[in-house]
Amino acid sequence: MTSRYGIVLFGATGFTGRITAHYLSEHVAGEGISWAIAGRDRDKLKALSDQLTGQKPGIIVADTSDRTSLEGMTSQAVVVMNAVGPFNMYGKGVIEACLHTATHYTDITGEPSFVAETYLACHEKAKEKNLCIVNCCGFDSIPADYAAWLTAKKLPPELPKMLKAYIRTNATFSAGTFTTAVQALYLESTGKTVKVKIKRHPDAPRQKLKIHFSKDIQAWAIPMPVVDPHIVRRSISRLPEEYGEAVSYSQYFVRSSLGKVLKTVLPIGAAMFLVKFRRFRNWMFSRLQSGTGPSEERRANSRFEVICVGTAGSSTARTVISGGDPGYNETSKIFSQAAFTLLDKIKNHTVTYGVLTPVEAFGTDLVHRLRREGLSIE
Repeated sequence: MTSRYGIVLFGATGFTGRITAHYLSEHVAGEGISWAIAGRDRDKLKALSDQLTGQKPGIIVADTSDRTSLEGMTSQAVVVMNAVGPFNMYGKGVIEACLHTATHYTDITGEPSFVAETYLACHEKAKEKNLCIVNCCGFDSIPADYAAWLTAKKLPPELPKMLKAYIRTNATFSAGTFTTAVQALYLESTGKTVKVKIKRHPDAPRQKLKIHFSKDIQAWAIPMPVVDPHIVRRSISRLPEEYGEAVSYSQYFVRSSLGKVLKTVLPIGAAMFLVKFRRFRNWMFSRLQSGTGPSEERRANSRFEVICVGTAGSSTARTVISGGDPGYNETSKIFSQAAFTLLDKIKNHTVTYGVLTPVEAFGTDLVHRLRREGLSIE
């Protein structure tokens, strides 16, 4: 392990990858970590390296279509940070390479089917090989996972708990995120998605997922068909000593008026139907150029807030996690700090093995790191 790079960032020349590379270059020296960037185009990797103002990385050429090159990359890393999506299309081979070369793995996927498939196929293998594999180490799903966990810990452990998370943001998205969303909608529409069945405790409070006006936040709440609830429910099922035995969780996107609810819901509903047709998917893919995303100015004006409200009997608790641009600026920060936390745990021999949720893998250590880096966690 000592001859390996501490971190290899795969997909470094993509939109989110570039932002993450800049963040890493400014922070790896303080962590005492060597690092490298990886992707399929050496010239693009070299150009990115030349732009970085902090510690320069090594350069590794690897392609998701070439298993040998993937294993060549993963064999040089203690932790691979995978930023190559859509993960349903390109992620499986990277994880298989990590399993083959005994390399720990993190990513920033938000694709429920890929996350479920990774857990079902790789959890026991990762435990056998003493590896830690953690999906969803960006805005999907660390704020939601941690907000639910911190809220549950403030409630009486013996009582059934109801947790509700509300997401506010004015952010926009990159071409890569757009492509991933279309791909995920298509898989869902065809019934080809993989799901993990998490057994519901009979005493867990039931929650009706519907559009409603929430008194918790005095705004309209729209159920979110995203990966976060799967991650949170897995954390709940795996850590009953911290959450309690009977816990339910739901998550909602916040809109300030009924008109904004309609502007949000109607296009999504139309897309869920039209995405079945190849011509529509191709038109959607053509709308944005690969590797592009919101400008630096647009990201500077973006904000997010995750509010988790928990009830248990007569007790209530609330956690608020907030920060700047969620999908890119804050994701690059969260992603990097998660990898640093994992490296700390490997070095200190406190790492847990398997396919884990962020809360399972990183615990309180990541909370301290994110607060130090400017995220508000209250």
